[in-house]
Amino acid sequence: MTCSELFSNLLISYKTFFRMLWRTFFQSRNTQARLTIRRFFIMTGFFPLLFVIQTIHWMGFILDEILFRKYKAVKVKSPLFIVGVPRSGTTFLHRLIANDSDRFTTLSLWELILAPSVTEKKFWLGLGRIDKFLGGPGAHLVQWVERRMLGSLDNIHRISLSAPEEDYFVLVPIYACFILILPFPFADEPGYLAFFDKQTSAADKQRIMKFYKSCLQRHLYVNGTKKLILSKNVSFTPMIETLIRFFPDSRIIGTVRNPLKAVPSHISSMMKGAAIFDNDTSGHEFRNQMLGVQHYAYTHLMEILPNLPEDRQMIIRMEDLQAKLYPLVQKIYDRFGHEMSPLFKAFIEHQEQRQKRYKSTHTYDIDGCGLTETMIYERFSDVFDKFEYAQPGCACEPEYRSSRDAVGKLIKPL
Repeated sequence: MTCSELFSNLLISYKTFFRMLWRTFFQSRNTQARLTIRRFFIMTGFFPLLFVIQTIHWMGFILDEILFRKYKAVKVKSPLFIVGVPRSGTTFLHRLIANDSDRFTTLSLWELILAPSVTEKKFWLGLGRIDKFLGGPGAHLVQWVERRMLGSLDNIHRISLSAPEEDYFVLVPIYACFILILPFPFADEPGYLAFFDKQTSAADKQRIMKFYKSCLQRHLYVNGTKKLILSKNVSFTPMIETLIRFFPDSRIIGTVRNPLKAVPSHISSMMKGAAIFDNDTSGHEFRNQMLGVQHYAYTHLMEILPNLPEDRQMIIRMEDLQAKLYPLVQKIYDRFGHEMSPLFKAFIEHQEQRQKRYKSTHTYDIDGCGLTETMIYERFSDVFDKFEYAQPGCACEPEYRSSRDAVGKLIKPL
């Protein structure tokens, strides 16, 4: 990414910020973002915070062009992308493979929200070294705050600043991150990102991918240029065609799950996220929007991934990930031409035993999502056929536990 492209992104970023501000306070009537008193006060606090954080990030990006220009020479070789339908075990698989740290490097949450630029990474890593020298009081404080503020989310998606996370957060500075659908629940912006390959212009695809690649280069510049990027994003499922074009030597794993489980689980988790910003999720608009997101993810995986050579793609059912963890991970490594180290093999074997004893704590009510099993089957009948899922009410439907919720409590680093 050139300096002119960087400043073009900066300009687009601030124009988008003020457009979202205007729409939030003056054009939200009859939308999911209708301006209640509670939402008014939430967004009044959110916008200044977003503005400050984004400004710091852009200062970091600009300083990178002055102080750390060599990051541009870093090659992003053979990245491994984990995509899939929401709530299908992507987080579990991501954090599992991330333990093969001799081969892969992946972005942690602290880096995504505090340090997308090299300048910021250097600053926070330096601060961390000072803290460690002093005995780690800052680290202990952060861990305490994490548990007090974020512990309630463990049954949905365990969050920790030190944990591997979805690197689509690096796209927040250019407002190309789907998570922004929560504060800005507008179908056209940023809702279009859920149908990226189909609805994004060629110019925007080029701009967004160049920015994303530059963020991966920055990460490798600091964390080791010889390692392979490991990226996990369910929100990248709609853009796998674009990913293939911009990363022609990439490997892609796509995960799927029985729609009877994945669909209500996804809608339930999104409802809880939307509640933070007091969005209106009571009507059919929200439910239908989420159903459209899920269906496009399934169909896009089925249409695009099988067209890649076998040694570059693999589609995994979450049910198989739960039941056959070790042979499945071995199959992934064999297919992509990697060899598991003895230490990583032992870790996977241990993890397989721990996972069998785990029971998910994430609960959701299919009726509360405004759905029935029949509705889901009729909408996703092609998925049931493709992946051999039993129809609703069939006694042969296998029971299985969610592997997604196993992430935080089961996976411990090597």
